Amino acid sequence: MNFAQALERLLPVVDTVHERWVHDRDIMLQNHSSNAEAPVITCTKGCGACCHFPIIPATAGEAFVLLARLLADGRTVEELHLQFMAYARRYLEWSVRQGSLPLTDSSQTLFLKEKLPCPLFVRTPETGALGGHCGVFQYRPQICDFYHSLDSPQLCLMKKPHGSFADISERGHGTLDELQRSEREIFGRSAIGHLPLLLAALLTDEGMKTFLTVVEPDTSVENAQDIEDFGLYVSLLGALGYAWGDGDWASLAKAQAEVL
Repeated sequence: MNFAQALERLLPVVDTVHERWVHDRDIMLQNHSSNAEAPVITCTKGCGACCHFPIIPATAGEAFVLLARLLADGRTVEELHLQFMAYARRYLEWSVRQGSLPLTDSSQTLFLKEKLPCPLFVRTPETGALGGHCGVFQYRPQICDFYHSLDSPQLCLMKKPHGSFADISERGHGTLDELQRSEREIFGRSAIGHLPLLLAALLTDEGMKTFLTVVEPDTSVENAQDIEDFGLYVSLLGALGYAWGDGDWASLAKAQAEVL
């Protein structure tokens, strides 16, 4: 599949899922605000805590559509490549020093000390140490729209447990599931990964070729779809020069145990 064909297939999918999400989100927020006993949503404009997180989950298809929109807005491949590869280099160098990608709670908290924001983040220091806003707010991926804190923003800055709007986050994760199902129908696989790394990989010839390759999971193999999905992300990381290793397997197992 080529770039134009992939965009023609993916763009209406991403937009349709997003439109349904926005409709549902607005209803949930209205219901929440009309309940006098409901906790106050403490997220405010100018807080960039989430933009510094080491994992901003997005599907590869979301990243592809976002890249296409950045190009349509006049950004050049060369400019974007420099921007995202600079981020990826620092991120992956940190990961090599630590022995794995920041997958566990402890490693993610440690990563925050780097104060390395998403390349799409526009810093506005007057709003605080991590203050700023998304430079592509109208195109932001689903994940950036469905987490709302119900506690002190300082807990977000330190990546400590805090109250969140469970109904919205649950519905939001449902939209990621919708996107993955659609991407599997188109390409045979769908990876969820860290948005800036996905964009950096898609800005390489190897990464774009990998993403556009259509596969057919071997249904005779147990968990074939999961294997294809995971393999896509590992291959995209490989396009950035990062080799998934034993430390990453160990961190992934620990991270999964933390969720259970």
